[in-house]
Amino acid sequence: MAIHIALIVDRSGRYAHVWGEAPSWGKFSDQLEDLGAEVVEEQTDDWEGSTKDEISEDCVAINQLLSGTDFLPH
Repeated sequence: MAIHIALIVDRSGRYAHVWGEAPSWGKFSDQLEDLGAEVVEEQTDDWEGSTKDEISEDCVAINQLLSGTDFLPH
């Protein structure tokens, strides 16, 4: 499993960086779309060399998107 980071937008037009672990970018993107997020772009390369702790400071974990934020699914 690799860490992937996406820039997403919700129904209200708010943008967020979301991270998660998945076997591929495609699987991670599918997970986000299943939650109702519109995936704008992959940003994994922008975070290359960052630790999970560093990523967690600036990005929302996919498992917290629906319960820990004011995200509005499409």
